[in-house]
Amino acid sequence: MNFVRVSRTIGLTIPIKIGLWQLCDTEILNYDRCADWNARTYPANITNVEFFGPPDFIRISQSLEIVAFVFYVIAAALLLTGLTQRSMGLLFFGSSISMFITVVFTSSTIGLFAVQGKSSHIGYLSSAWWIALVALCISLITAISLFILSFYIQPLNINNTNDKNTTNEKMFYSFPPYSSDVYLTQQ
Repeated sequence: MNFVRVSRTIGLTIPIKIGLWQLCDTEILNYDRCADWNARTYPANITNVEFFGPPDFIRISQSLEIVAFVFYVIAAALLLTGLTQRSMGLLFFGSSISMFITVVFTSSTIGLFAVQGKSSHIGYLSSAWWIALVALCISLITAISLFILSFYIQPLNINNTNDKNTTNEKMFYSFPPYSSDVYLTQQ
C-alpha cells in the first residue's frame, strides 16, 4: 500500500505496509519489518528452518478487520438469538453493533483510499475493501429485515391454562419458552 505525501507541489509515493501492530516502511533495503513478530529482529543464523515469520494472513491483515470480525460474530449471535426468541431488544442491539462496526470500518477504509485513490494503485488493500463491502451488504440486509420483522413481531398472547383460583402457579405461553418465572396472583 502506498501513501501519497505532498510536499509543496511535488507528489511522492512512499511504500507503506499496514501490519497487525504497526505501519511498516518497505522502502528501506526492501526489508519487510512487518514479517517479524512484535517488531523484534531475529539473527540471520537461525538454525530453525521452520520459522519463516508470522503467517501471511497475520502479516497482511489489519487490526481493525480482526476487531470488526469479532464484533460481527457477536452481532450475528445476537441477531440469531433475537430471531429465534422473537425479541426486538436483541434484534435492535445486534443490528446496532453490526451497523456501528460497519460505519467505523467503512469510513476507515474509505479514509485510506481517499489519500491515494484506488485507480492509481489498483490491488492495494483489496481484502479490506471487499470485507467492507460485505459488511455494508450485511448491514443493509439487517436493516431491511429488521424493518420487515418489526411488523410481524408482536407481544405474545398469554394462554392461561391454570385455574384462576390457585396461586403461585406459572403462566404458560403459546410460543417458546412456554412458561416463565412470573407467577399468577390470586384474583
